[in-house]
Amino acid sequence: MIIDSQLVFLDGEDISEATTGKAVGLTSFLKPGREEPIPLCIRMTEAAAGGTSIDLTLQESDSEDGTFTAVPGASLTVALADLGAGARLGWRWLPAAVEKPWVRLSVTPTGTFTAGKIFAALTREDALPYAAGMHIDGGVAQG
Repeated sequence: MIIDSQLVFLDGEDISEATTGKAVGLTSFLKPGREEPIPLCIRMTEAAAGGTSIDLTLQESDSEDGTFTAVPGASLTVALADLGAGARLGWRWLPAAVEKPWVRLSVTPTGTFTAGKIFAALTREDALPYAAGMHIDGGVAQG
């Protein structure tokens, strides 16, 4: 997966307290969520422990420093059981409801988390996990 640093919302951010990621510009799209699908990668980089869930909310704005509002229908709650290391969270594609040129991701924990880190970014391609036999190392299929 190719990751452009300008498209990263959160990079190894601790989920123990509410946080809002960096604003990412979608300035080349007229209606960003309605153009070609834009892959969205949200993953746990460290397993969560201690809390009960996290709320993920996509927000949008007309400018990078403007007032951000929640994207309609783009909020969800992820339970602790689904917050293991490497777990894929949320949306696979940028939701069609996104219409403004700037987006960011807000993470709000419920309960007291003692561990857990999250990564979120828009990517060039969809990041699906390898299945057995799909990973090649040194010319040899693994799995």
